[in-house]
Amino acid sequence: MSARGLDDDLETRRERAFGPGHWLVLYTVALLLALPIFIVLYPFVPSMTLPVGGGLRIDHALTFIVVLAAFLVLVKRFQLMVYAVLVVGLCALTVTSLGGGYGFGDLFDDYAVLLHSLRKHTVQMPSASQGEVPFAEADRIRAVVDDHEPAVRNFAVMAATAYFGEVEAGSNEATFVQCLSVFKTINARWRYVSDVKGGEYFAKASESVGLMAGDCDDHAVLMAACIKAIGGEVRLVRTRGHIYPELKVGDGKQMERAAFLIRRVLFPREVGDAPLYHHTDADGTRWINMDYTRSYPGGELLEEDIMGIIIV
Repeated sequence: MSARGLDDDLETRRERAFGPGHWLVLYTVALLLALPIFIVLYPFVPSMTLPVGGGLRIDHALTFIVVLAAFLVLVKRFQLMVYAVLVVGLCALTVTSLGGGYGFGDLFDDYAVLLHSLRKHTVQMPSASQGEVPFAEADRIRAVVDDHEPAVRNFAVMAATAYFGEVEAGSNEATFVQCLSVFKTINARWRYVSDVKGGEYFAKASESVGLMAGDCDDHAVLMAACIKAIGGEVRLVRTRGHIYPELKVGDGKQMERAAFLIRRVLFPREVGDAPLYHHTDADGTRWINMDYTRSYPGGELLEEDIMGIIIV
């Protein structure tokens, strides 16, 4: 028998010797490794369709099968190394968990954050000072964001504590969570009412607090004022036919954490599998959409033809 035949025979005997649990572990490891790689690769794979069912797409399925098969080959080839890493990792996690440190739940959360951060939709957008068309009514809009008015401050505090009080948030993300409570409170009550035909009326935030109604700019002003009143940073984005608020999140790591909180903790039912939209400035600062057109922060943008941006 040739050397290649001996190797094949040994491999066959080895596969028969191991039980199903062994292969389940290897397949699970391969799957966990393949998922993030697939998420990174699939947007770059050319579309492939079958001439059935109105053009059934198969490119995503084929990409995942190829990536998973590649990792299965690697994992099977280096089985001893895989088991060694698993044993060392499990022992370390057990020790840290018993000591009150990093545990299995934290590992699961971090993996989920990784997958969600890879899936998120990011739109690179410069700030208004870097070439955007001037925001024609910027001064008028800034004037109606009266966040220092007692009525606005009182409503903002109430809205900030209306939801998510049971959520365990770090000291550096408590304000972010409270801003999302403001979002949920306002959007649950807001009713759209148009301005007078042929005119443009910008309501003060202190007016809208009592009415909870108006058009898109009235909503954006109220959201911005309430977020400012509780310490958040916000800006208003103007498109050709719309104005919406964006909440400042921070850098990439903070965006990953924010995406995890929105998807897994604060708005899991509303978000489902939908992507989260946010803009990234040239300096890497992330801003997430807080419009009333979606039931969760980071919803799909109504328009993307940006006319101007103002920090209020």
